[in-house]
Amino acid sequence: MIQILIVEDNSAKRINIKKAILEIANVKEESIVLVPNVKEAKRVLYEEFFDLMILDLVIPIEEGEDASALNGVKFLDTINSNPSIKPPIHIIGLTSYTDKVSEFRDEFNSRLWHLIEYKADSSAWHDKLTSIIYHLVRTRERYVKERITKELYDIAIMTALPSPEFEALLRLNGARWERFQVEDDVTQYYKTTFVNSEKSRTVVAATADQMGMTASSHLATKMILYFRPKYLLLAGITAGIKDKDLGFGDILIAEQSWDYGSGKIVEVRDDDSEGIVDLEFEPDTRDIQLNSELKAKVTSFKLSCGSILDSIQNDWPGDKPKTRLQLHLGPLASGSYVISSAEKLNEIRRQQRKMIGVEMETFGVYYAAAHSSKPDTKAISIKSVCDYASSKKNDKYQKYAAYTSASLLYHFVMTEL
Repeated sequence: MIQILIVEDNSAKRINIKKAILEIANVKEESIVLVPNVKEAKRVLYEEFFDLMILDLVIPIEEGEDASALNGVKFLDTINSNPSIKPPIHIIGLTSYTDKVSEFRDEFNSRLWHLIEYKADSSAWHDKLTSIIYHLVRTRERYVKERITKELYDIAIMTALPSPEFEALLRLNGARWERFQVEDDVTQYYKTTFVNSEKSRTVVAATADQMGMTASSHLATKMILYFRPKYLLLAGITAGIKDKDLGFGDILIAEQSWDYGSGKIVEVRDDDSEGIVDLEFEPDTRDIQLNSELKAKVTSFKLSCGSILDSIQNDWPGDKPKTRLQLHLGPLASGSYVISSAEKLNEIRRQQRKMIGVEMETFGVYYAAAHSSKPDTKAISIKSVCDYASSKKNDKYQKYAAYTSASLLYHFVMTEL
């Protein structure tokens, strides 16, 4: 969105200029800043970037002082010479004085700017101003679109929560991440490059601000549209199935995922009393499979990653379980709520007897990737066991699980992707 600064001491003229700008599509009122003098304009330009500044050439230095064309010209020189000022991309001069237009037109033309004569009873100034701004808006939109399309990343990584999942991720690569933002998006993104002796991979990462399939699917969709990564990886923690021989910190890669809450609630009636005895859930799940290419890579990686897993476990400085760290590939169920009930967990397991874990995000991420536009992004969920979804669950191994997930993810990227 284009940002505009209007430097004008005449209130009626300010209103007319603002009204003309708001007639243009894709320019919103909150993108326009109005100041009455040079001093206020400098203050704003010290703090913010603007695509366009509209300057009344005959302007006072500060409130209460006389307006002068010399003030406007000196202000333009200051913008060019003061390194503390953030220069606008384009500047339009606007003045009611015909003689000033003739006197200073070359000053503006030499810098590829415009100087327009303003007459309240004429539409000429309005047409020239809106024509220039419309061109800037279209140019800006094309630049943003091309920048987003061309700035491809090899890998996008996301987590469901800032802590402990994203904290563990940002410790990868020696914590050498650069924070940045996409225009008009409040999400904080981070970028880095994973490098070893054989390859380098450009990486972008972000975290959702809450758990769940809705938040994760939304963030996944944004990252796919913005960065066009070849692979989208979901890292973090999950509940594991205890009788599947899973230890705390073990890494689970989702071979398939589904929404265990998808289905319908039906009434169970008693034929004798003709009343409702109970309500029953009938699942109607549709799973999404891990991309076949990625599944083959995981299968290959599992055969040779024993020393990597040992190294990850040995490098953890805190408390760790006595079981040896393992990597598992299998079905992972997703739902809209945290499970801390053995009875509920068994109910979900009846949907898929080979299920190895249950969490809240994977299906949303797999769905976003499966429905992404061409070239499509391939998604993989790599999460580590922090509890067993029982009433006895606690947070003891959450940080360890977040660490093993992020660490294994790094090695998988550099080995297989």
